[in-house]
Amino acid sequence: MTVALPEPYFLHGEPKQVLVFFGGTGHLFTQKILPALYFLQKEGRLEKAVLIAIGRRFSTQTEYQNFVFQNLKQHLPTAKDSSLLKLAKSFHYLSGSLEDAQTYRELNRLLPPLPQEIIFYLSTLPSLYQKVVLSLKEHVLSAVAPRSQKIALEKPFGRDEESFAQLESTLKTVFSEEEIYYVDHYLGKETVLNLIILKAENLFLERLLSGEFVQQVHFVVSEKEGVGERGTFYQETGAIKDMVQNHMLQLLTLLAVDIPTLCEEDRKECEQFVVTMNRRRTHLLEEVALPPAKEIKLGQYQSYQAEVNQLHSRVETLVQMPLYLQNPRWSGVPFWLSTGKKLAQKTSFIEVTFNSLTETPNRLLIEIQPEEKIDLIVNVKKFGRELRSVPAKLNLCLSGSFQAATPQAYQKIIHDILLGDHTIFPNSSFIRNSWKIIDKLLALIDKENLTPKIYPDHSPLPVF
Repeated sequence: MTVALPEPYFLHGEPKQVLVFFGGTGHLFTQKILPALYFLQKEGRLEKAVLIAIGRRFSTQTEYQNFVFQNLKQHLPTAKDSSLLKLAKSFHYLSGSLEDAQTYRELNRLLPPLPQEIIFYLSTLPSLYQKVVLSLKEHVLSAVAPRSQKIALEKPFGRDEESFAQLESTLKTVFSEEEIYYVDHYLGKETVLNLIILKAENLFLERLLSGEFVQQVHFVVSEKEGVGERGTFYQETGAIKDMVQNHMLQLLTLLAVDIPTLCEEDRKECEQFVVTMNRRRTHLLEEVALPPAKEIKLGQYQSYQAEVNQLHSRVETLVQMPLYLQNPRWSGVPFWLSTGKKLAQKTSFIEVTFNSLTETPNRLLIEIQPEEKIDLIVNVKKFGRELRSVPAKLNLCLSGSFQAATPQAYQKIIHDILLGDHTIFPNSSFIRNSWKIIDKLLALIDKENLTPKIYPDHSPLPVF
């Protein structure tokens, strides 16, 4: 192992928080987390924070800081060089393997004495999570005693219910449930968060979102790209584990949950809101019913097998199916999930179709990407003398309405971890229940011998 460390540094005053990023040279960190840290720094959120990155790609801190600067410049071309350089220079870098105990001993040298809080952010291979946690327990937290500690880790959280239970057990030998942040970046997106406000602060809409008024709901996540460099990972997961288990079940429960009244300023009330909402969303997963096998459509894009060099792969890159909720509020309403790779468009949205006596039913359209906006489609009088109707959009475009760039999802995620706000993070019970659904679904697919149909690259939805 090559370790190139600066001399232990000394700060004027006690650091408030230390952020340690594992996988500090990886794709997720450079593409998503670094730009988010830049905006948080501009907001003054990192003034008393120490940033430490661990990776294997570079040997020296200077090399790493140059790498950070160039990446920021690429992703934020309009930002001033001085601002980008300020963030780059604030990083302390440790070169080493996460499977080597020496890396963790050297990490101790970089940690300031008596930090108020240490946040460990794992943006590395999920297969390393348990190794990292146990190494932190043995080599770091036994030597450094922060007043508080947190850990954040990225999906996937295990491969099934059993493997998640093993991961959770390992995590809880070191961290309490309140100290663990399971990151699903979809929950940091502005329009997804708007679901909470739309339902909690608009009673008429909360009442309308029920089986009494709703005909069906569609959740769509369509991607233009293929699996790219994630071929090995994708062979082990497929679209169901990669997207349905987390993103799509998160969206479903946010839309369908009986949401409590949103708190205002009372801290205890706010904490209770989070606890109540998470409990209700977790319970909602227990009410999910799978569709008949004939309603489950699996697909694989045409060039997938060549792309991953697996000529007989049966891994699905697309899934389309309905789920049902066995409760009085949503009885009989299909929640259609559609997600796939190498499709015609890159788009994510939720579409609620309301019951109607006309050919053009009312719809609520919540677009997550490429543009974050909310449309309510209603019927109005057509311009002219005749008494005829046409559909029209009542539109909220977030960037246009608020005259500001929509905050990045990871900006919200890291901000909330710093503050200790669990609102957008699923808890262990939610993840365990989501895996139960996926395990049952995969067992059904295996029992019925459902195999993916080949679809042309860049097909439009619906594919089948």
